[in-house]
Amino acid sequence: MNKAVAILALTILVAGCKTTPPTPQEASLTGTRCLLFAKVSDLSADRVDYIRDASNNGNLNCKLALGALYEFGRGGLSADVRKARSLYESVATVDGAGYEQLARMAEEGRGQAPDAVEARRLYQLALAHRESFNSEFALARLMEEGRGGPQDLSGALTHYLNATQQIDDQAWAGVQRVRAQGMTLTAEQTQRYNEKWYDAVSTSLASTVYDTELLLNRQIKPGTASKPVTLEAKGKPGSLVPQLTLVESSGNHDVDQAVLKALSEYRYPALPILKAGQESWSSEFPVKVGVN
Repeated sequence: MNKAVAILALTILVAGCKTTPPTPQEASLTGTRCLLFAKVSDLSADRVDYIRDASNNGNLNCKLALGALYEFGRGGLSADVRKARSLYESVATVDGAGYEQLARMAEEGRGQAPDAVEARRLYQLALAHRESFNSEFALARLMEEGRGGPQDLSGALTHYLNATQQIDDQAWAGVQRVRAQGMTLTAEQTQRYNEKWYDAVSTSLASTVYDTELLLNRQIKPGTASKPVTLEAKGKPGSLVPQLTLVESSGNHDVDQAVLKALSEYRYPALPILKAGQESWSSEFPVKVGVN
């Protein structure tokens, strides 16, 4: 009887010690927490323990976060570049994010003499394993400046385009610098360039139309117009000022003119690259003012 009870107790104990592996969603949340915690300047001891425990359990983002704590001496930890490098290397075996941190350390000379050749190699390895705006931009800059290898303006242009998220960011500025040095874009690069331009124009125009609708609908009573105003914005090379034309009236002349006047200050945020022989571009859009 006692033996049976003992076996049962042991079975319960062993079962209680088993842990269920985190789901991908749980692992992602834990990793995000670690990365956010690691950016806090006055990180508490319990959050450092959280990062360390999750790192020890194999969470890759938490390994990166712990590496950052050691690299920069945060969270009450003494700066230890060797431990940081070891953590980044452990991540690099399975994820390009580790290579990205190692590349940055090589470029900045963290715990070693600055080594642009190694940085360039490691950024390329990072991109071979995962997409990263940061690695794309860093590699583009090295190629543009001819650091760590020969100057490669074509490669720099490709990576700057890949790194561009908005047309007012540093990567887009890099694209313009390289173009100013006489680089001609390939058909594929031109398409990507124009896609970035189109996204930016669509966003800026939609935002301007929204603001215009809010403004004018405070001044113009509902029912004044029978339908939205439809306008065409036409652009030409060398000018950020679109030509606005009334395509379809709202049914009220005063509303039409108010909309045209309000939108007259709109400017394109940038210019596209037109095909040979193309002299303009245009788009139509509605503006809802004074409509029930």
